[in-house]
Amino acid sequence: MTQVILATQCVGRHKATGFPPPWHPQGVDRMNPNIEPVATSGSGPSLSELLRPLVGSNSTVERPDGTTLHVIEEGTGPDVLLVHGFGVSADSWSLVQPDLVDLGRRVVAYDQRAHGQSSCGSSGIGSRQLFDDLHAVAAATNITDGTLVCHSMGNFVGLGALADEGFSRRFKRAVLVAPVTGHSSKGAPVARFQGPLIEYGVAQALARRPRIGRSLAAASLGPGVSADVLEATRQVLTEVPMSASPYLGLLRRESVEDILAKITVPLHILTGTADRTTPAWHAELIAARAAHAHIETVPDAAHMLNWEAPERVVRAIIAD
Repeated sequence: MTQVILATQCVGRHKATGFPPPWHPQGVDRMNPNIEPVATSGSGPSLSELLRPLVGSNSTVERPDGTTLHVIEEGTGPDVLLVHGFGVSADSWSLVQPDLVDLGRRVVAYDQRAHGQSSCGSSGIGSRQLFDDLHAVAAATNITDGTLVCHSMGNFVGLGALADEGFSRRFKRAVLVAPVTGHSSKGAPVARFQGPLIEYGVAQALARRPRIGRSLAAASLGPGVSADVLEATRQVLTEVPMSASPYLGLLRRESVEDILAKITVPLHILTGTADRTTPAWHAELIAARAAHAHIETVPDAAHMLNWEAPERVVRAIIAD
């Protein structure tokens, strides 16, 4: 049942970095500092490309509770609105946004409250606030006949917002990347162990020790990822803002399951076959409940599809 829990207070601005929590069945073993995750150098994106800030025009959207949302816009053409996941910022689309701009898209991205360069006002963190923030960004940037693209926790926000008819009319379709619908511990028992590590800053501290940090980072990545992807994921883990940790409790308690049937826009779901952070049941639930949804699987990829398989994400976005 979708509900709005008592919002958790949060204040201040935060650095534009972060990490999705490493929730997967082998997470405890991955924390063993004697285990060296496998990574290949490959010819993929460099560390600097992965961690580069998005380029574009910066603006802010002011919310009634004093929250200031940081928005970045680049390109011309059909509208694309990007919604990032827990602990990261708009910069997590570093490999996706430039390609979309080159392909003739107007790309809008924003930092969710208590993430990146966005602040968090007096209403704190709750599902209603997050849905309304997304409504406000879409209205302020005049998204029309657009494509909504969400990653991880961003899907919880995007799906919740799409239940509103006025918001939904702004979009012709949505692309859901490694989605979570809520009840995030279901099918992921290690979430109950590793979630608190992030909430209390332990995971961030451990990640500063490179060998242990790479083991933690590997939890959200598929087999054979490049050394640069692994290192980039470790680096952003070190700087997850603890003030964003109330999102973890929200995702454990709430679900958008009951409103999926209200969503009428076509949904293209991307899920990695090696994703142990958001199990496949989330994608399957969306496909079963929403009117027009289909699943595309990405072999041997895991949760960080925006870095592991950005070309698949871009291809899904530009598909008619």
